[in-house]
Amino acid sequence: MLELVGDPNIVVVATSIANVVYSGGYRSMGFDTDPGLKMAVVFNERKVVLVGPLADLWAARESCPGPFAYYGYGRFFFDHQNALNEGDVDFASFQDFDAALQAAIAALSNESTRIACDFLPTYSSTGFQADPDWIRRIFVRARSLKSASEIDVLRRATELTENAVSIALENARAGVAETDIAAEISATMVRSGLRPGFIVVTSGPRSAFADAFASSRKLVPGDLVRIDVGGTLNGYWSDTACSAVVGEPTPEVERVNHALMAGQAAALDAVFRRVSTEEVFNATTEAVRQAGLASYKRHHVGHGLGVESHEFPTICRDNSEGLIPGMVINVETPYYRAGWGGLMYEDTLLIGKSAVERLTALPNTLVRLPG
Repeated sequence: MLELVGDPNIVVVATSIANVVYSGGYRSMGFDTDPGLKMAVVFNERKVVLVGPLADLWAARESCPGPFAYYGYGRFFFDHQNALNEGDVDFASFQDFDAALQAAIAALSNESTRIACDFLPTYSSTGFQADPDWIRRIFVRARSLKSASEIDVLRRATELTENAVSIALENARAGVAETDIAAEISATMVRSGLRPGFIVVTSGPRSAFADAFASSRKLVPGDLVRIDVGGTLNGYWSDTACSAVVGEPTPEVERVNHALMAGQAAALDAVFRRVSTEEVFNATTEAVRQAGLASYKRHHVGHGLGVESHEFPTICRDNSEGLIPGMVINVETPYYRAGWGGLMYEDTLLIGKSAVERLTALPNTLVRLPG
């Protein structure tokens, strides 16, 4: 990140959820769920200071081994004086977020320091000077290129998510409710250390709903079942999808599924050839159409994956980005036909220096569930 900034005299202030996770290594339950809370990571080449609610102090400490600086705000009470004395913790308490943020910036800056903040409005007392659009672009680029440790987490998150989906599919059959399948996926994810994010389990006509919650609807013979699941491990997302049919597929289901599988294969082939994102999009959609689904349209066929479930680059028309070593991306071929149903496949891929690695392992084939 700081290499892309290219100026040792800049202090960076990260305030969005994703940028705080990326810069500070800590994902706060409160910050994720309470829009009234604020957090920031203030950093330069010398030091990192996490600014957040007092209640987050020790959870943040657990996520950030080594020397740790936390400037807390608000009212909360820990019996922690011994822990503060014994630990390598630079801790200070402030009345509100603005005061804590100003103190963190002051601790890392001098008269000639430029301050670059991603999203907060400019406060005259903090002296933000660098263009926020510029630093946001830096964050986007930096987050798209994963370190070895980030790749390890993403690989593990993908493996655990697919395992949860596989276990749920083993028990799915006619008479089982969408919510039963979603509950089993969620429970397996939690037991393995993942935090469930989106658990899409839709069946029959509901499988044509995009990103819908599971319902109490029970599977019946002939149903299509579309599953799209993502969760976080240490703040980093997984995202995988598969499709199933209860009993035997109809000729129309086989026709549509054949086209989507052809599109997914074309997407994988295009990424393995390291063509641009626009070329991946064109190859994918054209393959689906040529394989029998002539009306197929998509706004995108994939995206980056990291501390957000959809990151740079978006794989779409009129967006020609190179696939650079270090990127982790998803490619997908969803199809939604209202009143009929939907199917989709999705893969996670690591762009390596010498090769592209498929992190997902589930086969892109239609799963048969007992009717």
